[in-house]
Amino acid sequence: MSPDATEIFESHRGLLTGIAYRMLGSVEEAQDAVQDTFLRWMKTERDEVQSPRSWLVTTCSRIAIDILKSARKRRLEYVGPWLPEPYLEDPSDSPDRQSEIDDSVSIALMLALEKLSPNERAAILLHDVFAYSFKEIGRILEKQPATCRKLASRARERIHAEKPKFTASPNEHRRLLSAFLHAARSGDLETLQSLLVESVELHADGGGKAAAARKILRGDQVVSRFLVSVMNRPVSDETTVRDAHWWCNGMPSLVIYEDQDPTTAVSIEIDLDTLRIRRIFSLRNPDKLRPFRNAEGMKCADGKG
Repeated sequence: MSPDATEIFESHRGLLTGIAYRMLGSVEEAQDAVQDTFLRWMKTERDEVQSPRSWLVTTCSRIAIDILKSARKRRLEYVGPWLPEPYLEDPSDSPDRQSEIDDSVSIALMLALEKLSPNERAAILLHDVFAYSFKEIGRILEKQPATCRKLASRARERIHAEKPKFTASPNEHRRLLSAFLHAARSGDLETLQSLLVESVELHADGGGKAAAARKILRGDQVVSRFLVSVMNRPVSDETTVRDAHWWCNGMPSLVIYEDQDPTTAVSIEIDLDTLRIRRIFSLRNPDKLRPFRNAEGMKCADGKG
């Protein structure tokens, strides 16, 4: 390999990581896919590669599909609801860049993508998020362009049925999130229920490693009563409880710390017709909370965080 092989790869690392994360919903698995791509790239005769970008994207996508196929089996055995690992954004990105990233890594989209086949997931992401043509996608998936078009179309219909068409402003998110946590912590059942749509859902991911609801809870009364009970559990007088604001997966989130350990990351999805909460995402799995362990919080551009 020529001396600039690593430099070429590093110039594409961000793109490859973005594709792999959206394919897998796991930062660790995405990093594994990118690292495997790097190892294969270093063993390839670069003079035989016409387009490094095409080669790298094709290789990384195929590796991610293989990982996803095995991950899907593991997720069927996952204890309780599954949520994607947090995707933390670079606060130095411009507001336009952040907005572009936000929509394509939202928890709502990631959950919808989980219901697609690996090829459907690859086709819709490569076309709609990364602007690859169906001819290019056909080469990556080793399928005819017409087949890839059908895969993306089918995936788009399924995503459209689940993913909200519009999102609330960051300020509205923060206001509702703060009011929601205050009502739950204070045991104000009436106020808490008034912040939720009647069909609200609570997705709590403990992964069998932290206390969390083992199924998706539905309904404003069920959810509000459950949250009041768990948010008012006794804590040792020696334990310091604090919150930190983060911006991840395209929305404001609050991370609850007990002493120095993050114990819960809470995000919400808002129904714009009522300006009430339609879905609550509570991440409790300690393995997925690792990104929040080494910082107090993130102040993001455009007033985020």
